[in-house]
Amino acid sequence: MPSKTPKFDQALKEILDNLKPQIRKCQQCGKEFKITAEDIEFYKKLQVPPPTLCPDCREQRRAGHRISYLPIFYKKSCSAPGHTEKIISFYPESNPIKVYDDKYYFSDQWEATEFGVDYDPEKDFFEEYNKFVLRIPHQSLFKDPKSTNSEYVVSGLNSVNCYYATVPLRSENIYYAFLTTDSKDSVQICDLQDSELCFDSVSVKKSYKCISIIESSGCVDSAFLYDCRNCQNCFMSANLRNKSYVFRNKQLSKEEYQEKMKEINLGKRSVYEKLKREFDELTKEAIKKNVKIVRSENCVGDDIFNSKNLFLCFTAKLECENDRYCISITNVKDGMDLFGGVSSSSLYESVGFFNSNNIKFSSQIRQSVNIEYSSECNNCENCFACFGLKNKKYHIFNKPYSEEEYWQKVDEIKTKMLERGEYGEFFPLKNSPFAYQDSNAQIEFPLTEEEIKAKGWHWQDEVKSEIDLSKVKTIEAKDVPDDIKDVPDDILKTPVICERTKKPFKITSFELEFYRKMNLPLPTIHPLERIKDLFKYRRSYHLYQTTCAKCGKEIQTVHNPKTTKNVYCEECYNRKVA
Repeated sequence: MPSKTPKFDQALKEILDNLKPQIRKCQQCGKEFKITAEDIEFYKKLQVPPPTLCPDCREQRRAGHRISYLPIFYKKSCSAPGHTEKIISFYPESNPIKVYDDKYYFSDQWEATEFGVDYDPEKDFFEEYNKFVLRIPHQSLFKDPKSTNSEYVVSGLNSVNCYYATVPLRSENIYYAFLTTDSKDSVQICDLQDSELCFDSVSVKKSYKCISIIESSGCVDSAFLYDCRNCQNCFMSANLRNKSYVFRNKQLSKEEYQEKMKEINLGKRSVYEKLKREFDELTKEAIKKNVKIVRSENCVGDDIFNSKNLFLCFTAKLECENDRYCISITNVKDGMDLFGGVSSSSLYESVGFFNSNNIKFSSQIRQSVNIEYSSECNNCENCFACFGLKNKKYHIFNKPYSEEEYWQKVDEIKTKMLERGEYGEFFPLKNSPFAYQDSNAQIEFPLTEEEIKAKGWHWQDEVKSEIDLSKVKTIEAKDVPDDIKDVPDDILKTPVICERTKKPFKITSFELEFYRKMNLPLPTIHPLERIKDLFKYRRSYHLYQTTCAKCGKEIQTVHNPKTTKNVYCEECYNRKVA
C-alpha cells in the first residue's frame, strides 16, 4: 500500500535506518540512558523517532499531564453560554482553561469543531497547540456522567455515593480514596478491590472489616496486617498465611485472642496513633518479596499479572503483551511509554486511553483509531492535533478536511515537526493544564515550589477559602474528643481545623456513622493529607539493584535498599512465607 505520508516516512526512515543501540544523555536531567535494540524495534514498529529524555523524565512528563491520584478540587465559573454558576473542577478560577458543566459538555448544544483553526506548519507546534486548546471548553473533571451522587470524584466508572475520591470503579460509599474497584462502605483507602468495610488500608483485595492492612488479601476482622493472605481475627502481624487468632505474630487460642483484643480500644485516637507507629516498625522488619509478578512470562517490572513480554512495566494486568515503560495498564498490547489505559493496542507516549488503537502523543482518548497529539477525543478516527472532538474523522486542529487533503496536510506538519525535533516528544510540562503539585507527577517526583518555578512548569498558588472562618464556629484538633464514644452528633455542624495544615474540614454523616460502627477515632487531619499519607505505603514505579537478604544473589526490587531491609528473592520468599 502506498504511503499516506511519504515525505515524513522517508525522513523518519533515514533516522531509524541509522539508529543503533547507544547511550544518550537526557536533555532534561542530564543523566545517561540506554537506547536498546529492543527499544529500536519498537520505534520502527510504531514509526516514531527515539526519545530525547530518559525513561524517568518521560514518565514525569506524562504524569504531569494526569490527575488521578489526589482528589483536588476548585470552584470555577462555567463558561457555557448563559451560565454563571461555579462548578467543581480540576482548574481554579485563575486558570485560563475554560470549562463546561458535565450536562452541557456532553450535550449536543455545542460542537468542538466551532473552535477549529488553520495551523501553519512553519510555527512552533506546541506553542500553537497550547494557544488552541485554551480556546476550547474542557470537561471540568474526568468523571463518569453515569455516576450517582458523586460530585466530588475524579474519573472512575459507575460510582455511587462516593466522596473526595479518585477512580472509584463500580464502587459505593467510598470516601477519601484512590482506586477502588467493586468495593463499598470504606474510608481512607488506596487500591482496594472486591472489599467492604475497610479503613486506612493500601493494596487490599477481597477483604472484609479490616483496619490498617497493607499488601493483603482475603482477610476478615483484622487490623494492622502486612502481606497477609486469608487471615481472620489477626492483629499486628506480618507475612501470615491462612491463620486465625494471631496477635503480634504469636498464635493464640480464640479465647486468648479475644481477651487481648478487649484490652485495645481502637476508638481512641491516642491508642490508634501509637499502634500506627508500632505497625510502621513492624512493616520495616517484615519480609518483602522483591517484585510481584504472577502468572506472567518474560516480564521485568512489578505488580504484573497474566501478561507476557513486558519491560519496565508497573501495575500491568489482564493479558498485557509486548509493552515497554508503561504504568497502570490493563489488557494493553504493543504499547510504549504509557500512563493509564485499558483495552487498547499500538500506543506510544500517551495517557488516559480506553478501547483505542494506534494512539500517539495523546491524552484522554476513548474508542478511537489513528489519533496523534490530541486530547479529550471520543469515537474519532484519523485526527491530528485535535481537542474535545466526538465522532469525527479527518480533522486537524478541529478543522475538517477531505481524506486526501488530510493526509497531505499531516504529511507536511509531521515532516516539519520532525525537522524541528518536536515530533516524537509528548506535550511539554510547561503546557500542562494542571498545576504540577496537583498532578500525579508530584507523587512520583515530588518537587518544591521553588524547583517547579525554576523549571518553568505550572505552579498554582494556594486558593483562599471562600469561607470566613471568623464567622464560623470551629473546633481545634486538640479539642476533638479522643474517644469516638465521646463525640457528639453536633460535630457534623462544626468544621475541624487540621492539626497539620490549619485548614478546615467537615465530618460527614456517613463518616461519623462509619467511625462509630467500626470503633475508630475521629480524624484531626484534613482528608487530602490523609490520602497523601497512604501513598507512602504504595509500591514504587522504580526498580533498584540490590541483593537478596537471605541468599545474597543479585536482584531487582521496587523496595528502596536505602530505606528497606529484608527484601528476598522470589525463591527465598516462597520458602519462608508463601
